[in-house]
Amino acid sequence: MSRLATTVKSALATSGLRLETVRNLRHELHLVRLGLSRRFSPRRRRQAAALRRLDDVKVHFGCGSRILPDWVNLDAYASSEISMELDLQGPLPLSDGSVRWIFTEHVLEHIDRPRIYAIFSEFHRILKPGGVARILVPDLDFYCRAYVDSDHEAITTAVHRSRTAAEGINSLFNDHFHRFIYDFDTMKLDLEEAGFEKIVHCRYGESEHDGLALDSDLASRRDSRLCVEATRS
Repeated sequence: MSRLATTVKSALATSGLRLETVRNLRHELHLVRLGLSRRFSPRRRRQAAALRRLDDVKVHFGCGSRILPDWVNLDAYASSEISMELDLQGPLPLSDGSVRWIFTEHVLEHIDRPRIYAIFSEFHRILKPGGVARILVPDLDFYCRAYVDSDHEAITTAVHRSRTAAEGINSLFNDHFHRFIYDFDTMKLDLEEAGFEKIVHCRYGESEHDGLALDSDLASRRDSRLCVEATRS
């Protein structure tokens, strides 16, 4: 860590201002920058125009550093070979009915709840009839059942660096920029409001569609995530 970074961190620690608050502010300012860049940067406008010309594509929504070959990889932070850096909470630069599949893993729990409807509506807009969105998020039902059943090891395994079940549950809700933890019923209602009709609760690594179950092979996430597939009619 540089001397400047150490000084800033020390100043924040003694100021009474929570580091999480600073991180949230920095993230929000980054999203504002992306919005302005999309409107006024010629390069960003060319990128968006190129994506709108595509058809029958597969979209990795919130790719992070995991780039899927032959997919349109979108994220709020740039990485090598990303298709476009953009605010995932805004309109997607893809044409109506131009997408075959959407895959998103451990992204939507970071989105403020009031903005979920707009995101799912965008998913519905860009998918072709018969197109599918596969969504993976932390599973509220798993954590609640594990806690009630005193399966504390399951919780501490799923939530890194938690020593007890209580630490794990609190970390799930309060850390990692998490905004909302879903169960299937809530996600199903949200997807139905956005226009989806066929909504299926899937198992880890299983899908009706060959090549869509791209779930990360992490032992800590296999049992603790909710897997949902929503098909546009």
